[in-house]
Order: sequence, then C-alpha cells, then structure tokens
Amino acid sequence: MPDNPSINFNNILRDERKSKLVPLESDFYDKAAQQIRRLEDEKTKIEDTYGTKYAIIEDELKTSRKAFENIIERRTKKIITEASLRASSKQKEKQDIDSMTREERAFYNRLLELMTEYRGEILEKVSNKKERKEKQMIPSQPVENRENKQNDTASEGKKDISKEYIVVRLLKDIPTFVGADGRNYTLAKEDVAVLSAVNAKALISRNAAVQIIVER
Repeated sequence: MPDNPSINFNNILRDERKSKLVPLESDFYDKAAQQIRRLEDEKTKIEDTYGTKYAIIEDELKTSRKAFENIIERRTKKIITEASLRASSKQKEKQDIDSMTREERAFYNRLLELMTEYRGEILEKVSNKKERKEKQMIPSQPVENRENKQNDTASEGKKDISKEYIVVRLLKDIPTFVGADGRNYTLAKEDVAVLSAVNAKALISRNAAVQIIVER
C-alpha cells in the first residue's frame, strides 16, 4: 500500500449522519478518487484471485466505494437544504460554507443562484397579479361622473315612462283585458289608472275614458 495517509470513509460517513456538514479538505474528492484508484490498481496486480490478500483488497474497495457514494448523497442533501434556506432568506449566515469542498462550494453557489432566481420569478408573478387586481378595483371614472350618469339614466327612464303610459279616468266599467304591457286589467267606472299609451288611447277613442293631465 502507498505511504500516503488513507481516508477512513466509514468514519466520515458516521459523522456525516449528523445534521451538520463534516468539515472536509478542499481537495477531498480528488484524494478520495485517488485512493479508490490505488485500491483498484493494487487489486489488478494480484495474480492469485482466490488468495486472502485479493479478498481483503476487494472487500476494502467495495466498502470504500459504497461509503464514498453515501457520503456524496448525504452531503448533497445538506447542501441543497442550505441553499434553499439561504435563497428564502430564512438563514442570513452561510452556516456550512467553510466545511465544503471546492466542488461543493461551486455546486452550492450555482444552486443558490438558481433558487434565488426561481423564487424571484414566482414572487414577481404573484406581485404582478396583485397589482392587476388592484388596478381592476380602481374606478374607471370619477364617482361624481358615475352618479351623474345614473341620474341621467333615471331621468331618461322617467321620460320614457311618461311617453309610454297615460293616466286616465274610466267613464264606464271595462271587462278584464290584457294590456300592452302584459298585465291583466279589470277597471270600473270612475277608476283612475295608469295604462300603456296604446290601451289608454283606445279607451279614450271609444269614449270609455278621459285622459288626466298630470302637472309636473
């Protein structure tokens, strides 16, 4: 085995099960990859594939790879959580940035930028929607103008009614009939009624009623 100090993947994985990132050297992944490659090279140099040494190296290689993959997975989840909290402004300080490797810091910065941009776009949509809703609630014309318009409409309605209806006094009893407005009328002599112009004029022409002029 080489004289370079070896990495104990199992110890790192044990500590990595905690909530905090385990502080690692900036070039940890480079050294870890080199150590695994050394084990692979050493394994290929052993001629007796059924010997004890070969079995030990193979077991160490398998254990190192599995632990290494678990370390990457656990640290990746923690970095994603860190970036998410930072992007949402729930965490002001960079808690574990100093514990990251060179590759992890680059990943964290890209992830933070992406999450911040994404969150900003979503919040902007909500903000624009709120502004549009507020604009819709603003009257398109002054209140006075609307009131004047309503008054004008009411006046026009009154004018139309005075043109379409006539006040009459009955000179004789009139059998029940359906007026031009769709209503049923049963009128007796001396009754005063407001009838549609069509019906009123018909009764007046038959000397069955006389018009009453309403002064304004």
